[in-house]
Amino acid sequence: MKNYLIIGASGGIGQAIASQLLYKSYAVYATFCSNPISLEHSNLTTGHFDVLNSDEFSFDLPEVIDGLIYCPGTINLKPYNALKDSDFLHEFQVNVIGFNKVMKLALRALKKSEGSSVVGFSSVCAQNGFSFHASTAASKSALEGLFVSLAKEFSPKIRFNIIAPSIINTSLSAHLLNSDSKKDRIAANHPIPRVGTANDVSSLACHLISDDASWITGQVFAVDGGKSKLL
Repeated sequence: MKNYLIIGASGGIGQAIASQLLYKSYAVYATFCSNPISLEHSNLTTGHFDVLNSDEFSFDLPEVIDGLIYCPGTINLKPYNALKDSDFLHEFQVNVIGFNKVMKLALRALKKSEGSSVVGFSSVCAQNGFSFHASTAASKSALEGLFVSLAKEFSPKIRFNIIAPSIINTSLSAHLLNSDSKKDRIAANHPIPRVGTANDVSSLACHLISDDASWITGQVFAVDGGKSKLL
């Protein structure tokens, strides 16, 4: 049985990934920060982990980890002149330093797999210019650079790939989608005119950590309704 570690599995995307992996009878080790994970399964082990403040997991990792999915993220939309150093620092800590902390904790077990895979999440704003996205774009761009570097360093033993979505209808973006008019306006800004769902992203994440994607590493995949290329 393969073992997968999901960081931030209480959110919409993380929980969707966990559900799909459990459906395939894999063993899932999943962390949450503020809200417990609303899933129950004999193959599921859960525990609290705060990427900003925790130094170790509240459960024992398996000896071998076949896949790591890092789901924590930020959306901090402000005009550039309103951004403080603390805004940039917080997003960098969540998106980059938090991942680095988890990677160091899981690296030994990832190396013991016959072919492990790591998936992280960037944003459509990292490679495309959008107003009010400066601090988010800066940290997500840094994460993309880190993943490409690690993909080279640990090839062929561990694969690293990034998914870069546009706005997804989860709790993280709830403040941006809290009315029908906002949803309609955002949907209209995509060539495929709707807001993304957790399943749009989770299905790709599950593919990238599977053996079917064993020849894919060092890539950034846009899941954005065509926004990054067609507008």
